[in-house]
Amino acid sequence: MDYVIAGCGGAGINAASAIRKLDKKGKIVIISKDDPYTPVFLADYLLGEDESKLHIVEKDFFEKLKLEFIKGEIKQVRDSSVTLNNGEEIGFDRLLIATGSKPFRPPVPGIDKENIFTFHSLGDAARIKEVARESERAAVVGAGPVGLEIAYALTELGLKVFVIEMMERVLPGIVDEEIAEMVESEFRRLGVEIITGRKVEEFTGEKKVKSLIAGDEIEVDLAVLSTGVTPNLPEMEGIRIRQGVVVDRRMESSKEGVFAAGDVAEAEDVFGTFCLTPTWTSAVTQGKIAGTNMAGGNVYHEGSIRMNIVKKSDVPVLSVGKMEGDSETFRGGKIFRRAYFDGDFLTGFQSAGIHSDLSLSGLIQFLIKKRVPVKDKKLFVRRPQSFRNWSRLHNLALAGNS
Repeated sequence: MDYVIAGCGGAGINAASAIRKLDKKGKIVIISKDDPYTPVFLADYLLGEDESKLHIVEKDFFEKLKLEFIKGEIKQVRDSSVTLNNGEEIGFDRLLIATGSKPFRPPVPGIDKENIFTFHSLGDAARIKEVARESERAAVVGAGPVGLEIAYALTELGLKVFVIEMMERVLPGIVDEEIAEMVESEFRRLGVEIITGRKVEEFTGEKKVKSLIAGDEIEVDLAVLSTGVTPNLPEMEGIRIRQGVVVDRRMESSKEGVFAAGDVAEAEDVFGTFCLTPTWTSAVTQGKIAGTNMAGGNVYHEGSIRMNIVKKSDVPVLSVGKMEGDSETFRGGKIFRRAYFDGDFLTGFQSAGIHSDLSLSGLIQFLIKKRVPVKDKKLFVRRPQSFRNWSRLHNLALAGNS
């Protein structure tokens, strides 16, 4: 069996490992323009963390698993082969499209000037780090989780930072108004100027960016775009695509033998809605499922869950699931939590102001996926960590009955 994996991020690497567990002899070719690393810690790298923290495999990973690595990009997918940008053609019996996402660059005049960056790759972070050393003022366009972590890092590096968000509050569509206000207040305390309800109309300057227009003119030495991502898809025929490659619970596309995982996969979430879930956790899980099925297994993805974390600053944020239905709220000191329910079943959870809550993401996802009833909702939002042992016991009971 000949396997081709396009991409070596969380989805591609975990798919390769899963294939090799079941197929010891098959040929596995991984094609990627980048070496394997995680973008999760790019803000830490910006702040001086060693690059090794980003690595996701050991140096001998490819040799140990007998994988062939080709540095390049897939331009086109045909019936049983892929064509690379350099014209090389590689045949396959099973293909995984795990090419990740690419930054969305809004059509703003002047956006191609020097010192205007995206923040999606190690190369992006390295260039920002270099320019920041000689800069005093920076703008971050977009106040989502990534934008806020960039703003925090640039502030820590000594720059005056402006965050421009077109929606009316930070973390739009991710947290409720109370948490958005807490986060905004904390970032203002750190010296970040938050500007909401404004679009960037233009970047000015000759070769390099000199300022941006967002109602007022703001002088900057560099700007970072955190305006979302889109699937990074090669040319394909005969494969169903909406926003991304539409896949079933086995992570297989409409074309037999062609699978997709990670940021490019439009898969069912845990609530039964087809959507993109461009998170590291989702990529890893989907990659394992896809790889297992490519090698002849028969496993099903339980469905992804949207999750966002802002770990920088003294107001860390966790947001998991969908924020719909009845809710229960807890406020205590600097801590704010809100949980959403469909009857007794948890559908979403938000927390702000306490770093230890960031470790609750696994528990929250478990409760949502397994539809574990939460009878005492007030206790749950007051002390969610107390449900850890209870959820383990529930899982053991399910396993015992299966």
